[in-house]
Amino acid sequence: MANNLTFENHPLANASLWTVPEYSVVPSDRTMSLSNNDQNLPTYDTCANPSASNINDLPPNYFDISVVPNGAVLYNIDVTPYTEASTVEIERDEKRVLSFNSLIDKNPDQLWLYFMTYLNEKPQVKIIIRGYQHKFIMAHETYYDSNGDLQTCMHDKIDEVTDFRCSIDLSSYTSERWWRVAVMPSVEAIETGEIVTLRDALEQYTLSNKKVKEIIMEKQLYGWHLVELQSQLVRLVLSTGYPNPISVNYEKFNGNITARSSSQLSRFANSRAVRCFCCLSCLCIIFCPIYGCLRRIGSTRDTIVADYVMTKPVNTFLQLNSATILDTVINLSVKSYIAH
Repeated sequence: MANNLTFENHPLANASLWTVPEYSVVPSDRTMSLSNNDQNLPTYDTCANPSASNINDLPPNYFDISVVPNGAVLYNIDVTPYTEASTVEIERDEKRVLSFNSLIDKNPDQLWLYFMTYLNEKPQVKIIIRGYQHKFIMAHETYYDSNGDLQTCMHDKIDEVTDFRCSIDLSSYTSERWWRVAVMPSVEAIETGEIVTLRDALEQYTLSNKKVKEIIMEKQLYGWHLVELQSQLVRLVLSTGYPNPISVNYEKFNGNITARSSSQLSRFANSRAVRCFCCLSCLCIIFCPIYGCLRRIGSTRDTIVADYVMTKPVNTFLQLNSATILDTVINLSVKSYIAH
């Protein structure tokens, strides 16, 4: 899934006036197609006969694990539980867990334990539904003229004003445990017919002697057509007669597990302070290409993906949450809650 996938609707200016809608739900039983023999997939009723999905229906950054040969897919039930969690030092922000620890630079077993430990933290995805309008306002601008005198002028400015905002946390619909992990085949692997397992990817990383290197495991939700859900939510808002633009996007937190080499060069290449310095200083023309080159050199060939199953069908979510969404729209309010 995209980190911030956005769907926007821009109704016509002569949209009808608001009317209080009858309670209605746009149902959907569509689920993503099952694959890889669906080994012990946590299921719900509508998963029994899923409709075939088109990869074009999925978010831009969604990874379709069904293209990975089944023998290269790692399922949760096939992993021996670890007795002790990884103890490597980590850095954490709202988007990911990150480690520069030297213990996982060269040891595939420790790198494995690191990933297994933080796979037990499921991703958090929020649906943000927002209605807004653009207004022209008069803005004051101050500046120094050629004589060094402070001047003030007025000019028109377009300001975006939020009418309502509904943030819905999908944690209650996301499985607590990951279901499967797979390495998405790179262009090189596809061309050579190479099949890469998770263990292969970890060993390739730890065998590398690069001073700058990085390996990432992306977490994604499985089971809902998120693009279709965006359209349904827009239609739900429009059913109130709301006349202004609507945006629906997904915000993902705790979305990946990252390991980077412990070298000083690696820390330099990935430093936020260095990025800010490059952007703000006059030396950005020199340092930005060097910085980008270091990041590209350190990137791994393969993409590792972990699926977390949605535990209930999307139509259940719509049935239980439509009333709250409609209330937020009609009352032009701001609301944040965990999905019913």
